[in-house]
Amino acid sequence: MMHSFSQSLSKTLEADVVVVGSGLVGLSAAIAFAKLDKRVVLVDAKNPTIKLKKVWDERVYALTPATETWLKSIGVWAYIDTSRVNPINAMHLFDDASEQPLVLRDEDANLPKLGIIVENQNLMYALWQQLKALEANNAAVTVITDTPCQSLDNTQQQIVLSLANGKKIVAKLLVAADGVDSWVRKQINISVTKKDFKQTAIVANFLVEKSHQNIARQWFSPHNVLALLPLCDSVKAKLVSIVWSVSTDRAAELLAMSGEELAHNVHEHTHGILGELTHVGNAPSFVLHQQTALQLIAERVALIGDAAHQIHPMAGQGVNLGFRDVMQLASLATKLHSMHDIGDSSFLRQYERARKADIVTMNTLTSSLDWLFASESSMVRKMMLWGFGNMKKKTSVKKLLIQQVAT
Repeated sequence: MMHSFSQSLSKTLEADVVVVGSGLVGLSAAIAFAKLDKRVVLVDAKNPTIKLKKVWDERVYALTPATETWLKSIGVWAYIDTSRVNPINAMHLFDDASEQPLVLRDEDANLPKLGIIVENQNLMYALWQQLKALEANNAAVTVITDTPCQSLDNTQQQIVLSLANGKKIVAKLLVAADGVDSWVRKQINISVTKKDFKQTAIVANFLVEKSHQNIARQWFSPHNVLALLPLCDSVKAKLVSIVWSVSTDRAAELLAMSGEELAHNVHEHTHGILGELTHVGNAPSFVLHQQTALQLIAERVALIGDAAHQIHPMAGQGVNLGFRDVMQLASLATKLHSMHDIGDSSFLRQYERARKADIVTMNTLTSSLDWLFASESSMVRKMMLWGFGNMKKKTSVKKLLIQQVAT
């Protein structure tokens, strides 16, 4: 199906940028380039249904203040239902051997908040609405859904994407945002390194007895990380979302439970910190891997989002990392002369250099945390507990951590 924001009967569409994939990161890329007055074509093999439901979405994201500011700058925030967005004013991090958490507060770094919690459906809807608004203002945007990609050809001057419906898109740059099993990445023969955590993440929402007080809480133990995230529920602040990463065997046990049994297990694991819990909605799950593309670029191609990297959710940075890919691409594009080829190798090399450090840092952080908390070595455990205890006392270290969280 072609929602044509720039109608054409021709079999060939010409564009500056073609974006493959209409997830959160792909949509933001299409918007960002359209805002830079680039001709954009967005392609997806599926036909996404964009609806806002009254029931709370189990899939939520913790967005950093930097991500929120950027989404505002490209016009997306105007379509967000802010009554369903909740601030994070503090983070409490618990180690399984310590009853006292490491506390990170926004005020410790002179910040208004550490981040926000927003539902997937709320964010997805807002991105689509902004894309439609750009079309209404005559931006050169075309969206083609329900149409798989068929082949990819490169010439010196352009890249040609052929679709299953017979249409061809000729562009200067192709941005691959088509997920962890990226078709584009396979076509251009970019390999990935992959780490199987042998874990599954369960996501679910709960009504709680006590106010969450806008605090995000996280419990770390061997191969077991539970994040308890504050959702917006008028003035009561008694709705939370969990992301519980456990061994795949343990996940199967939890997923076989009734809502009441699952709530009891969450209550036990969180030491009843928010009182009684009542499960609402469903409890979907997803297998956890760490996957990184060995290259982020190829001739006239840039990988972004899950096509470029996938990390463990314990760092809470997955979607922020993808949005930062787009921010970097768009920022570099603003520095190009209007006659400069946006798909040339020098531009793409700048993007890859700029993004690699961030991706390596996040991969190292999540792998190291998983290894540390799962280690059976008593020496490693003692050192980790010593470090955890010392961080609680060091204001400068906590401030540095807060700045990393909020970036």
